[in-house]
Amino acid sequence: MGIFKVLGNLFEGDNETESVLNWKAISAREEIENILAVSNEKPQVLYKHSTRCATSYFALKSLQNISDAKREKAEFYMIDVISQRELSFYIADKLGIRHESPQLIILNKGEVTWHGSHQLVQADSLHSNL
Repeated sequence: MGIFKVLGNLFEGDNETESVLNWKAISAREEIENILAVSNEKPQVLYKHSTRCATSYFALKSLQNISDAKREKAEFYMIDVISQRELSFYIADKLGIRHESPQLIILNKGEVTWHGSHQLVQADSLHSNL
């Protein structure tokens, strides 16, 4: 297998990782409104992911280490910033935070309670802030 094929496989979506965390894909603005409403009852976690970025790949791998207790405490959503670019910018505008990728956003009671990007997107950050 050629090096470009290996690299391509490395940065493409990782279905195993997504299924481990039960990430729900977001594809419409209405879903964001619903997530904000549901955050009044249970914390919501948004993860902005790029399938073309090494930092996003490693961030997603780190998020595999979220404890079972934290997985049960919140609902987890993923936005593909490549295929859902407009939605990703809408989220940034709606929540009043700068668009970045990778980016982790925690919502509680309709508000952003924590957000971080790049190297801050890891299981430890989620454990500390959820």
